[in-house]
Amino acid sequence: MSTGGDVQVSPHNPDIIFACGGFYYDSKYNLAVSRTTDGAATWAYDTITTGTYGWSIVFDPVDSMRVYLAGDSNYSHPALYITTDLGQNWTSSRTGLAGKIWKLAVAPSNPQVLYAGSGSGVFKSTDAGATWTATGFTTQTRAVAVDPDDAQKVYAGTYGSGVHVTTDGGASWAAMNDGLDNLRVLSLGLRPGAEPVLFAGTEGGSVFRTDLYTGVSGPVGPGSVRPAFRVAPSPARGSARLEFALGAPAAARAAVYDHSGRMVADLGQRNLAAGKGSWAFSTRGIPAGTYFVRLVTGDRTRTARVTILD
Repeated sequence: MSTGGDVQVSPHNPDIIFACGGFYYDSKYNLAVSRTTDGAATWAYDTITTGTYGWSIVFDPVDSMRVYLAGDSNYSHPALYITTDLGQNWTSSRTGLAGKIWKLAVAPSNPQVLYAGSGSGVFKSTDAGATWTATGFTTQTRAVAVDPDDAQKVYAGTYGSGVHVTTDGGASWAAMNDGLDNLRVLSLGLRPGAEPVLFAGTEGGSVFRTDLYTGVSGPVGPGSVRPAFRVAPSPARGSARLEFALGAPAAARAAVYDHSGRMVADLGQRNLAAGKGSWAFSTRGIPAGTYFVRLVTGDRTRTARVTILD
């Protein structure tokens, strides 16, 4: 293998590792995949001549013998292969796909559902990769992450348009780029849990994070400390409050926005003291849905998500 694309360790057995990339043979590059079942003591190699490069590998979270391999053929066309015997045999399965496949992701909560990020956008399979359909998101997508508890919630890292999210399985998408200074996203990492965090690796080596629970976004730096900021309760009915902590007194403005960035409620201006504080506001008159509340102090913008009920 002369050029690499991805390396993944099986979630079922840490001694099983697959790697993919490209192998130059017979005057052209061929899709190459290597595998070990003994913790890298020995390796087996396969060359798939109908592909050009391998860019992404993903293990099925339930079936320990099932692995997906994606990349490109003829440098710009899709390549997708599935093995059900841990790499002994591979079957092509690219019906409905378009563009070079940069990243695959399987939904942990429903292994029948997969998403593929390609040069032509994001594609979805609901039959374990047998067939694919376009989601309608057509921006070149280099990274994909699926919420471990919700197969409908997917994050797409694009090359030039930042990070977008869908909460309905790809039917609609919204940008989530507050604090993301570099919109050429090459990788995404999702840390699940009670306070989930999404990490974005960008071209040039920068890493950004957004706290999905609080909505606070920005670059990752050594020793960085983020002021707490959230909307509580969420979901909210009738009223809610901003909860925050400021390092110094500040004049602040707050407003509520929808996914398109349209202001739906202006919460006004206040002079806030240093330390922990809260800002109560009414949600009456705001249609039910999920919104973003922005608190602006000087040149700093904090963003938190809130779900409003009728």
